[in-house]
Amino acid sequence: MPIPEKVSDLLVKLDIAEIRSKEDLHHLELLQRATNYLAASMIFLQKNVLLERPLSKDDVKERLLGHWGTCPGINLIYAHCNYLIKKHSIPMFLVTGPGHGAPASLANLFVEGSLAKFYPQYSVNKEGLNRLIRGFSWPHGFPSHVNSEVPGQIHEGGELGYALSVSFGAIMDNPDLIVTCIVGDGEAETGPTATAWHSYKYIDPAESGAVIPILHDNGFKISEETIYGAMNDTEIATLFTGFGYQVRITSDLNDINADMATSLEWAYQEIRRIQNCARSGNPIFKPKWPMIVLRTPKGWTGPKELHGQRIEGSFRSHQVPLPHARVDDEEFHLLETWLKSYKFHELFDLSENSFRMEILETLPKEELRMGIRKETYAAYEPLDLPDCRELMIQKGDNESCMKAVGKYCSKVIEMNPKRFRIFSPDELVSNKLDATFQVTNRNFQWSPQTSNKGGRITEILSEHTCQGWMQGYTLTGRIALFPSYKHSWESSPQ
Repeated sequence: MPIPEKVSDLLVKLDIAEIRSKEDLHHLELLQRATNYLAASMIFLQKNVLLERPLSKDDVKERLLGHWGTCPGINLIYAHCNYLIKKHSIPMFLVTGPGHGAPASLANLFVEGSLAKFYPQYSVNKEGLNRLIRGFSWPHGFPSHVNSEVPGQIHEGGELGYALSVSFGAIMDNPDLIVTCIVGDGEAETGPTATAWHSYKYIDPAESGAVIPILHDNGFKISEETIYGAMNDTEIATLFTGFGYQVRITSDLNDINADMATSLEWAYQEIRRIQNCARSGNPIFKPKWPMIVLRTPKGWTGPKELHGQRIEGSFRSHQVPLPHARVDDEEFHLLETWLKSYKFHELFDLSENSFRMEILETLPKEELRMGIRKETYAAYEPLDLPDCRELMIQKGDNESCMKAVGKYCSKVIEMNPKRFRIFSPDELVSNKLDATFQVTNRNFQWSPQTSNKGGRITEILSEHTCQGWMQGYTLTGRIALFPSYKHSWESSPQ
């Protein structure tokens, strides 16, 4: 990559004019209108979920739980992931760091029919729609955060900072898989995320898939501005270029769907270019992987202002932007205006009991839909294991038991070359497991000594990142070992 004449040249600039047809973009907008409505109504409504009559305060839930602010951005990304999958027949799923954006995830899973595959009571019809909206954050319904019951999910998001490392763990030894990872700009302030940006330095593109990191910058946490929201484009580009990325910022709200379509298509083509080079025997040393920074207002498309205070584009939209809609006249009328603005009656055909064909046509074929990817729920295969008795230490021998474990791990690696990895915070040798280096290498791609050699051992001092990699690797069906040790202290007798 040539040295730029000025720092702003680090940003990837692309012509968005020819990426998608206007008809395609219009259909994507319809899908987002539908999922934005569903997400908002899940937080607020218990009855009259299709607005078939004028809204009343009794239609509003007595207790309002959920997070609205991040949902429109998630819905935008989900829609465009669908479109990219459909165009290229990509195996892909989505990891959402903002796990509190569950209404958005559930809305998309409902529209694509993935919820119904696992939970027939949420079939894509009027009754299923009622159950989803009425039951959200209510007994016997889905909770306000993504949890393990939600299809297509390997990360719940509540433990801030792990979305990115989990995503990278998932694509290891999955050469065709792409994981799109949404990193919230609040989450991005955490230590686990800070080190996880380095994960690509441990991904061999000849043997593993790829992650498309999307930093969703909407400017605010629960009640404060975010660090990344305060950074300008040049500062963002400088930081992430140093981490080893090509950076494209998507922020044109006047043409956001064209801009987002361009960004994801560019990211996909860059990934395939890097992988094709590695898989044809001509790997790129220190490849610059693509990442996207998506800038949208917090609570985008929601209420603009309440009681003289800004809502959209402020922290006030993070959770429930109209917390007293059931009892406050001004908030109630704002809620009704907001929900009607999506014109959901134009998107869900009551006579057909289904979504409009233009929305359904944006979805990939069923086996490629993100909510039913086998990697997320049905990919486990047990390891082939050696007979441990062959490596037993005989009574009276002085051999180290950990040295014996190292020999055993070596056998496991030999017998399972693509289904077993060791993640360690630089403690493999000190734990006397170095026999493993007789059969494999480390997998540090930024070192000429270990790059492009398919090593089974990944060491980084961040235990957070090791844990996240292991979580993503094991939750997508494989097995891993995390050797570490803890120190103990005893008081000396006085």
